[in-house]
Amino acid sequence: MSYKIGYFFNYPQDLAQTAKDINECLGCSLSPYLGDTNDLFDIFLSMEFSFGEVEGFENEGELDFENFRYEINFRTAVGAASARPIQLPAIAAVVYALYRRLGITGILVFDMQILIARYEERDIPDWGKGLYDVVSDNPFVGFGAHLRLLEQRMPDSWCMYIDR
Repeated sequence: MSYKIGYFFNYPQDLAQTAKDINECLGCSLSPYLGDTNDLFDIFLSMEFSFGEVEGFENEGELDFENFRYEINFRTAVGAASARPIQLPAIAAVVYALYRRLGITGILVFDMQILIARYEERDIPDWGKGLYDVVSDNPFVGFGAHLRLLEQRMPDSWCMYIDR
């Protein structure tokens, strides 16, 4: 079984410029997958890393996909299951880097079904403006502590390759 953790967000630039900005921010090389300029892809940190416009998703409960323009995600197929221990930390690092460099906020979703985090910018006491997760009701100011909060929202099936 493959698992995808996606980050849905808005950004004022078109797809090509947004991909360029993401590449510069993360040091990756998102490029057209099989020549499709609307489906950008890279192997990043040993995982499938994709970026494109949000299309065909319907809102369901707290998953408000229709409010976002772009999605970036890490996917681990069965053959890449050994990369799952870094899948959630990697996307969390991407979320933080995109916020710090480009001011991006959005929602983090597991397998298009579970809202893991909803990020917004807030004033954080003794910190200043920063990334805040309204799902856990906590600021993203310490990576380890925030990662533990995210892991609590992940389904048990995902953890079969993760040593907790």
